[in-house]
Formats: sequence, C-alpha cells, structure tokens
Amino acid sequence: MWANLSVPGHRVNRVSTTAAAVLAGACIAWIVGLFQWAPAVLLPRLRVRTAATPRSSPTDGINIDKLALLAKDFDTRYVQTGRVKGGLLAVVHCGKIVGVWEMGKYSCDTVFKFFSISKVFTAIAGLQLCEEKGISLETPISALVPEWPAKLRDESGKVLPPLLLKHCLTHTGGFSKALPTVHPLPSLREAELQRIKDQIRGQGRTPQTLREAVELEGQRPQIFSPGRHFNYCGVGSQLVARAVEEAFGMNIAEYMQQRIFKPASMDNMGFVIDELLSKNCVSTDYHPWVLPAVAATIPSRWRRMRLRITGLWCQLCGQKLVDNIKPAGSGVILPTKLWDRSLKFFHPDAGLVGTGADFVKWLQVMTGNGEQAEADRCQKVLSQFVLDSLATPITPELQPPFALDAPLTSNRLFPVRGDPVQRSHRPFNSFPGQQFSLGGCVITNPEKIGLPKRAEGTWHWMGFASTYFFVNPREKLSACFLTQLVSHRTYPILDELVTGVHESLT
Repeated sequence: MWANLSVPGHRVNRVSTTAAAVLAGACIAWIVGLFQWAPAVLLPRLRVRTAATPRSSPTDGINIDKLALLAKDFDTRYVQTGRVKGGLLAVVHCGKIVGVWEMGKYSCDTVFKFFSISKVFTAIAGLQLCEEKGISLETPISALVPEWPAKLRDESGKVLPPLLLKHCLTHTGGFSKALPTVHPLPSLREAELQRIKDQIRGQGRTPQTLREAVELEGQRPQIFSPGRHFNYCGVGSQLVARAVEEAFGMNIAEYMQQRIFKPASMDNMGFVIDELLSKNCVSTDYHPWVLPAVAATIPSRWRRMRLRITGLWCQLCGQKLVDNIKPAGSGVILPTKLWDRSLKFFHPDAGLVGTGADFVKWLQVMTGNGEQAEADRCQKVLSQFVLDSLATPITPELQPPFALDAPLTSNRLFPVRGDPVQRSHRPFNSFPGQQFSLGGCVITNPEKIGLPKRAEGTWHWMGFASTYFFVNPREKLSACFLTQLVSHRTYPILDELVTGVHESLT
C-alpha cells in the first residue's frame, strides 16, 4: 500500500554575500574547478510500503502510526532540508516486514555502499568458521593464516603475546593502521602517523589481493598488546576473512555468496554487482566537514588542497553536502566500477554493496530465528550460535581506560560532531553503556545513553556513508536507515532510529 505523507522538497538556501565575497568565491571556484551550484530539484514525496496481509501479523505489538511519524520526521528534517538526498527506513518484527519508507531519491532498488557494515558479515563468516571447523576463539591467528607472523612486536621492538581470533572480532588486536576519518590525527601514535606519511609519499607496496594486504600488515608494529584496549580498525576483519578463505578453500566473496547471501535470497548483494543494477547506483555524498580528514591521506598535494578548499568553501556557503566526490557506480575502495568482474581485492571490512531490498531481507533473517521464509519454503541461513554470538557482550564497557585514548562521553550511541571532546582523543572508541560482541556493539545500559529500557540487549553498527541498523533479539525487532552521506557522524540518526522504533512497541 502506498501513501503520500509529505510535501515536496524546497530549494537549498544560499548565503547572501557582498559583491566582494561573490568575486572572491568565483575566483576560488575557477581555481579549484570542483564547485557547481546544485540546481533546485523537486524531491519525490515520501513513499511507504506497509504490511498488507493480516495473516502474518507483523504489526502485532507495534504502533504503525508512530513509525509513520518517525519516517515523516526523518524525511522532513533530513531529506526535505537537503541534508541527504534520500533515505530508506525499514522496520522488521519477528522476521516479517512491518513497513518500508522510501524517501527522496532512494528506494528499495537503490544500490547502497555499506562500508563498515561489511565487518558484520565478515564476523558472521568467522563465527561459522568456529562452529563448523571446531575452532576456538582462543586460537592464534598465525595458526589460521599462514602469512601472519607468530611473533608480533610493538614500536619499541618488544615481543607481544599472540594475536587471537577473538581479538580480531572485537577490535582489540592493537593494529597500527588508522584512518583520519575515524580517529583524529592528533590522537594517533607514532607508528600510525608513520604509516600515513608513507602513504602520502607513495612509499611501500600497494597490495593487489587480500592475502598481500595481510602479509604487509604482519610486518607493521602493534600500538598495544592484543586484548588490552578497544581501538576500532578494519585489519581484524581482514584477518578473519583470510582465516575463512584458508579453511574453506574459496575467497571471501565466494564464501559470502554461497553461505550467506544465496540462502538468504539476497541476490543483489556482494562485493561486485550485476551491471544491470548500474542504473540504480547513486553517488556517495560528503559533508563539507569530512573533507579535510579525507584529504589527509591523499598522496597528491594538489588534490589535498582542492578537497580542503572545497570543504571550507561549502561551509562558508552553507552547503549541506558535496556530491561530486564519488560519482554513481564508482568503486567502494578501488577506482573500478561496482560491476567490474576483474576485481581481485575484496575488502571484507568495507567493500560490500547491495540493494536496500536485500538488506531488509537480512534483517528478516536476524529476527526470524536465522531463517529466510519466502513463499512456500523456509531456508535456514544462520544458526542460533551465530545469532547469540553477535548479541552477547564480550568486552568491558567501551569507555576509558579500556578504550584506547577515548574521551568520557555520555548520551550518545555514536559520537556526533559537536560533542565536547578533545581532538587528542578517539571519540569513535567511546561508547557509554555499551560493550562489543563478536561482531557488533551491544547496548547493555540504555538508561546511561537516554534510550528506552526495552532497547537493552540491542546490538548495532553503522557504515561510513551513514548506513545504520540495529537488531533487538529479545523483542525480535530490527530496523535500518540507509543513505549515502559521509558525514563524520554529523547527525544523531542512529540514536533517533533506536529510540523511535522502540517507542513504537506497544
């Protein structure tokens, strides 16, 4: 059932300037060659699909009117104001779709880049490895990945305890790889800064495969002993993926396709998509605030300067996003098309892409006892062991002193730009009232962060381009909000999603 719930969008406001400012702006725009005033567009109305068959009763225990208000609020505040080009809100209960709201330019058919949500699917593959091969979480990675060294060293050359599989699944490995878009430059240790300097200078070998990337990573020093701190990083996911490849004799893309996506009827999900979906690809947009951090690791000095000037100019002009950085169809990590079958390096920490409809199918599996029910068949996708492992907290609370260089924060699921934290700290390591499981962040004290009490036990994660989801196993409830804005977590969308959906429970 379709319903129109909002008014068309309006023009993005431009800041009035003096003649001198206009002239200066024109000169900068001519030099940089990047700026183009986006024409005012009439955004499509909010479209909603709700449950149509009373027999499945997916809305039992949920106030659909409250969800509709939540969707309208997202549309009004984020889409119609030009903060994002569109969004997809979906809510699933007991394996059944309660409703899907399509906003602005995005729909169920839109191909989204999921970035760090890829880590969750890699964790699922790692948990299946443990279950099917009888591998303990205490197993050293060097026993599972042949190119990984048995002895690790820190910056001083001191030999460290072995890296274990559980460290890779909980972001406690101590890896020296860091991104300024995740952790601020002033918070990085010398080994991390050196890696960024090497990247800017173009020094070192560029890995062509996941195996080569892991081999090179093993030659780098650790910044702390494995298990000592929580520090968000993608290297652990790469090692888990390599362990899966070695154990099952196929690359991680083939494994996920055969063991996760196909059983879940997720036909349009993977590291490479069918070229027929190219028409459904959208650009990855950037908030002006994030451009300096993006520029920090680019080798070309001219490109670094252009991005920084672009970010500054867009902020001065009041632009809410920049849409010409990654055009539609461009690769997630590498400069290839999303449908380029020559891709050999599948990034298990950030490389997955797929349609919104397929992601909703995965939410159905997560709240439907690990099963995908379609038509007259019911396919088992994930075991109870995997479901429980994703939802069971393992680490201490993700706050200092356990979280490396994390500031003391409160009242947020994720840090949001504008929170009073110092640049010398790592806000992305600080998650009050939460602990990490073997693949996700679990809300253990909802009152501490201002969430409804029924959100306790919910686990969640997000992607770099503002793709958010959560799963509440106790309530058999899940939801997502998908858009494509790299924003340095500018907006508290996840907090609003978790709160709004839980408040719709009756």
